[in-house]
Amino acid sequence: MMDFSEINISDKQLFDKYIKESNPQASELTFTNFFMWRDYYKFRYALAGDLLCVVSADDKKGPFAFAPIGSCNDDNFTEALAAIKEYFNKKGWALRFSRVTEKELPYFKKSAAVKGDFIEDRDNSDYVYLTENLINLSGKKYDGKRNHIKRFKKQYEYEYVILGPEHVDECSRIMLEWCKSRDCGCQRGEYCERHANMELLQNYEVLGCKGAIIKVDGRFEAFTVGEMLNSDTAVIHTEKANSAIHGLYTFINQQFCEHEWKDTMYINREQDLGIEGIRKAKLSYNPVMMIRKYNIL
Repeated sequence: MMDFSEINISDKQLFDKYIKESNPQASELTFTNFFMWRDYYKFRYALAGDLLCVVSADDKKGPFAFAPIGSCNDDNFTEALAAIKEYFNKKGWALRFSRVTEKELPYFKKSAAVKGDFIEDRDNSDYVYLTENLINLSGKKYDGKRNHIKRFKKQYEYEYVILGPEHVDECSRIMLEWCKSRDCGCQRGEYCERHANMELLQNYEVLGCKGAIIKVDGRFEAFTVGEMLNSDTAVIHTEKANSAIHGLYTFINQQFCEHEWKDTMYINREQDLGIEGIRKAKLSYNPVMMIRKYNIL
């Protein structure tokens, strides 16, 4: 049986190698994502068929595996699937693959190692936008966004600052205030953005991300962090702001794209998790495509 290991910051080089080979489309497929959420999802990894196999030993919603990651072909993909299946069987877990994109579906359908139902997972499918649209906000469909920014600039003094290690404490405060405004009382081990974001921020330089923090009337009130997902797409891992400041979310989104990602074609702003308000907000920016994901049961 494969020997699965816990994820540590020292595993970044290994993950980056296999992730780059896979030319990922899904927002989850960065070392940053695996690292910052490793405690909640209980991520483990191993190699099989010279592919990276990542599983979640989540005992709340049930264990699942990602599609094997790397330079895939029919043979090594099937070998990796068989190894994952053996691991699940010996653990006594029901075999389930999750966050599978349309790119990986043909490998699953051709493999005899896995036979199951393919169910689209709308709540975890990613929203992808043209970077130029998020920067320019041109046309009638973005009238509201431009008005939000115009009102923000009229009401407040502001400063865009490149995020550095010296800003971690300010980001932690912003995150804590964001949680308090939503009565978040999560504890470690629960689904908690604050814990995941602190893992990200405290390892910001090692993870190789870019970020920004916005000062409003002399006080830091919003921050965001992202990185390149593939050769033409950036992914935004987190974006938190004081929602009492009208237009601040719209402003930091537009400014981050303009300052850091103007040379990319696309921005992946992750999924909506089935939360109505988040879905409405992400749709309001007019995505040009969705990265559709599937569960295989």
